[in-house]
Amino acid sequence: ENQGASGTSSFAHTSGARQAMPTFKSRFIVQASSEAVRAFHQDDASKAFGALAPPGTPVTFQIPMQAMSDGAVLKFTMWLGCCIPVQWTAKHSDVGPLGFVDTMIEGPVQSWVHTHRFVEEGVDRTAVEDSIVYEYAGGLRGVAARLMFNTMGLRVLFLWRAFATKRALERHGQDMAKPL
Repeated sequence: ENQGASGTSSFAHTSGARQAMPTFKSRFIVQASSEAVRAFHQDDASKAFGALAPPGTPVTFQIPMQAMSDGAVLKFTMWLGCCIPVQWTAKHSDVGPLGFVDTMIEGPVQSWVHTHRFVEEGVDRTAVEDSIVYEYAGGLRGVAARLMFNTMGLRVLFLWRAFATKRALERHGQDMAKPL
């Protein structure tokens, strides 16, 4: 049983002359109901996104998002190492109790589609599954994106996200169980 985040990277084959697009996948288990996991990610999306950012990567919002909904846009800047700005705009779709999709409409890579799924695996036990299909741009922009968003970087990011999600949801449940 995998209690930590696992990340795998592969290449999805596309038809025609286009090169294969990288795909990153991650899965971890959190001891919380699927509704609690959904609420954490979707009820105050800007707050959740800030909580999921790793140390040394503060996030500022140009277009914050409270409750996530189909078509909602989140525009933010990640500050890598607290000093390198990476601007990103994502549009959300397929928002529901089992997860959502965010699609980058402006940012450091050519394309990025991130599917988040919440799979109930028992009482107060949910698998969080992430799948990202992305494509690097050419030229210097592509080189910079490869340095920031490579397989190792994504593995580290999703290990942090697993830790942060568990910390937020599992501790919250324990705090509520403590006597006053």
